[in-house]
Amino acid sequence: MKKAILVCTCSFACPSMKDLNFAELAERVRLELPHDYMLLHPRLCEANGEAMMEDLLKKDGVVYITAACKPEKQAKLLRDGFQKAGVPMDNLRFKPVSIQFKNTEQAFEEIKKALEELGR
Repeated sequence: MKKAILVCTCSFACPSMKDLNFAELAERVRLELPHDYMLLHPRLCEANGEAMMEDLLKKDGVVYITAACKPEKQAKLLRDGFQKAGVPMDNLRFKPVSIQFKNTEQAFEEIKKALEELGR
């Protein structure tokens, strides 16, 4: 199973993401964690984010780790993008990770933990 990491940057403006350095986070993930590809998007939950997911998520054999707000909120906000792609938001294809109210190191550790859980 391939692993894709989708990081929502919340337009770099959300107060819950103020302690995150997204450039540093992306570079650490790229260099240090096993994954097949990663994407940073300013708003996965808005129309152009949903359109991107509609095209991207159609690939079989990929689990999507979404690093964004709380998992419960992601289930609501990202639902339309997954539905448009015809991909179920189940634990086989969707692994939400909360990075809100975390600093860069904490967010990195949350993504690392999610990847480790998928490897079991």
